Amino acid sequence: MSTQLGGLLIIVGETMFLFSILNFLMITRLQYYSSGDNFFRLLFPNYLLFLFGLSAVAFIGMWLTYVYIFPSKQKFSQEQAIKDDRSPMYNTLLEMQKDLREMRSTVESLSERVDMMAEERK
Repeated sequence: MSTQLGGLLIIVGETMFLFSILNFLMITRLQYYSSGDNFFRLLFPNYLLFLFGLSAVAFIGMWLTYVYIFPSKQKFSQEQAIKDDRSPMYNTLLEMQKDLREMRSTVESLSERVDMMAEERK
């Protein structure tokens, strides 16, 4: 599968938050100054206090995501990567481990032969 599609999705995902911030600011102004609902104006007498309150809620959400959600997502994606030969890196690592085992057994057998030859010469 091509990496360009995945790269495009990553770039769009990484930059989309910029548009989300702008949308968020515009929507908060509409909500705060809505003539039909003055609950937020009673709770927060100033628009900047309203933004500060929303920012506090957002930062708490980000902290919870960082502490609980990200580790869970990482573990899940790593488990999925090694499932059904999906990860070329994992497959290469397994091949290297197999080669290392073979090299160790070869070195051990050569070491035994050298030891036997050394004993025969004595």
